[in-house]
Amino acid sequence: MSAFRLISAFIFCQVVLSSCNNNSRITENKIPEAQIYKISYDTLKDNIISFISGKQHGNNDCLNKFDTLTSWKQFSFRMDSGFSYLDTSRLIKMSDWAETELTYRHDTSVLFYPFGGPDFLNANVFYPNASKYVLIGLEPVGKLPDIYNMTTSEVDEYLNDIWSSLSDIFRRSYFITEHMVDALKKEEVGGATPVVSIFIKRRGYKIVSLDNIDIDINGKWQYSDSLKNKKSFASGVKIDFVPDNSNMIQSLFYFRANLSDEGLKKNEPLRKYLNSLPVCHTYLKAASYLMHSNEFSEIRDLILNKSKSILQDDSGIAYKFFDKEHWDIRLYGRYQRPGKEFSWINETDLAEAYKKMPVKQVPFTLGYNWRTRAINLLYAVKK
Repeated sequence: MSAFRLISAFIFCQVVLSSCNNNSRITENKIPEAQIYKISYDTLKDNIISFISGKQHGNNDCLNKFDTLTSWKQFSFRMDSGFSYLDTSRLIKMSDWAETELTYRHDTSVLFYPFGGPDFLNANVFYPNASKYVLIGLEPVGKLPDIYNMTTSEVDEYLNDIWSSLSDIFRRSYFITEHMVDALKKEEVGGATPVVSIFIKRRGYKIVSLDNIDIDINGKWQYSDSLKNKKSFASGVKIDFVPDNSNMIQSLFYFRANLSDEGLKKNEPLRKYLNSLPVCHTYLKAASYLMHSNEFSEIRDLILNKSKSILQDDSGIAYKFFDKEHWDIRLYGRYQRPGKEFSWINETDLAEAYKKMPVKQVPFTLGYNWRTRAINLLYAVKK
């Protein structure tokens, strides 16, 4: 197991690094027994993530030599400006809307986000209190950068690549898979792990632990270092985090996996893992209309069976698959048939429902129609 993993309850620890490679811990700030709560912070990774997020990190000589660089200061300014724009133009509006419209917004149940890639950002805005976020995408898992052993020019290049990988989320609110895969396949960027870590940090959380994980032959997730030479059936990363003002540990699981019927047929352990998920809430956005087809029927059925609620745009599950006797459905925004990229989609029943049902407006842009502002959302709550 990782040296920075949770071990037991009721002890509050903080990792203190005396040098780049010193991972020793000390216990400090002893508090009354009734208030003691165990958290083992991985300050090494938390500092690295703060650095690549453009945020101030804890005192560390190895990082201090880089954050005085003009290039890092410029990167930090761009990140602050980008996320500030996201907050004012979209995220605050999304949060306010969710507060009034989402019945289960503050539920701590699992939030399942298939086809979401590393998009923790939007999921967390809608469902900030989920105990566990399970994200699945095609983007490589990757790892955090080895900042301490990088040259100044390598750090500059890395920060530029990180900025490029975030460009779609700043403009569109979703990742274009081809863009993201191209950006994250570079050795310098290191996959989805740094991107999802940046989103966690920029949402105001502190990193407790970050570990690579895998699905084993029994459909259970395991820490990668415990699998040794055993076969992995899906690779991923697990990140535990807490708000700065709270001790409520939340977890994010990201897996790289093929969720098509054919993909699941070839990967029984992944299928077992998905079927072992508890009753949850599901979020779907910019999902390429995959679950409209028969080729993704298994993951569609699993979502419909396991979910207490589903929040999605029309790219998620086709309207015809919601049994109206079992779901209370609310519609928001304006439905517009998808453009030429998805011209084979034509949900006449959904278009008709928008004409007949009471529909509230959506005060923010989200998903594929960000340019035309023809934003639609469906919120389904199981009866």
